[in-house]
Amino acid sequence: MNRLDTRLKNFRKNSFKTQKSIFLFGLFFAFAITLKEVTNLSYNNFQIFYFGSTDFWNDINPYSNWLHLSKRNVPLDIFLYLPVFSILFTPFTFLPMWLGAFFWNFFTYSLFYFSIFQLPEKFLFKDKKFIFFISCLLLFATMLSMQFNPVIAAIFLLAFSYFEKDKPYIALLLILLSGFTKVYGIFQLSMLIFYPKFWKNVGFTLIIGILLFFLPLVHLDFSELLPYYQSWVETIAGHSRLQDFYSVYRAIYTFFPEINKSASIISLMVLLMLFFAGLAYIKKIKKSFSLRAQYLGILMGYTILFGLGSELHTYVIAMVGYAIWYLYSEKSKFNTVLLWINFFLLVIFPIDIFCPVVISKFVLGKLNLGVLVFFITWISMVYKTFSSQKVDYTEPKA
Repeated sequence: MNRLDTRLKNFRKNSFKTQKSIFLFGLFFAFAITLKEVTNLSYNNFQIFYFGSTDFWNDINPYSNWLHLSKRNVPLDIFLYLPVFSILFTPFTFLPMWLGAFFWNFFTYSLFYFSIFQLPEKFLFKDKKFIFFISCLLLFATMLSMQFNPVIAAIFLLAFSYFEKDKPYIALLLILLSGFTKVYGIFQLSMLIFYPKFWKNVGFTLIIGILLFFLPLVHLDFSELLPYYQSWVETIAGHSRLQDFYSVYRAIYTFFPEINKSASIISLMVLLMLFFAGLAYIKKIKKSFSLRAQYLGILMGYTILFGLGSELHTYVIAMVGYAIWYLYSEKSKFNTVLLWINFFLLVIFPIDIFCPVVISKFVLGKLNLGVLVFFITWISMVYKTFSSQKVDYTEPKA
């Protein structure tokens, strides 16, 4: 494993020496992936986003009146995003659907790339390369499905960067945009306690949150707003079959099916525990960039591991967070071995060109090894972060 780690270090050091070369490398795959999906008429997620947005503007409730067929004349999956997503997605609906799909994947890829290479300067160039390349296969897999997950991952990183640059208003706006489109990003608000002007930032958060909540009134009547949100809640509730998703609850469901009834409460309790742990160590974390970076990684992992609708491709969010945590963790064989086990289970196994579907379904779907190993990893991340005796490191340790 040490030999593999050394080879990978040498690869990171000697390959892709400029940001431009890395960007063009990813852009090539973004184009090739999108071309394949558009040619095969298999870009279903983009069609779901498209119809979810056009329904909003055409006075159709996409949560309760979803009757759309794909380009292959097959019923599309339901629309699960919040009303604000429909509004923000609107520019992509002005283009022919096939062209919009290209622009969508170029946008999600570019934002993901930008968020990594705009991380604070305490992340060296080689470390940003590490984050990009250890997560890029998952990124390409999400782009194959034209998902929103790369944007969520990017917002986590951009918000963190703006917090560190003492631009909290931009960070909070991004977090709330994430929260009002797919909920995931809202958990990053717990990091507010580590930065100056807490109460002023809370006030700004409330104002922007209220504005975004009422944003659908640009088209809806006031009397339609709450029923519209209610129909979204009902759709989400009817979609939460934990045995179908890849959170920690999938493994628990095998032995305790009743977990469906209490999963949301458990997730909230774990989040509160993280918050109070951060509160207990607040002075230490405020003084330590490395601990704030590790806390971010823990949050990104939590978002997927304890999510109620986590899919294999959503682990692009968790993997980016894990990579950031790893860079600032103490160097040890245990951490290194765990990193590459997670890489194979979460990145390699879900991709059928690397691992036969029969094997991946057995290992990830039946044995739940990906979820279980990442759960052990996440517990280790939490323990090592909050038991760390160091206040800060001069640079990442990878």
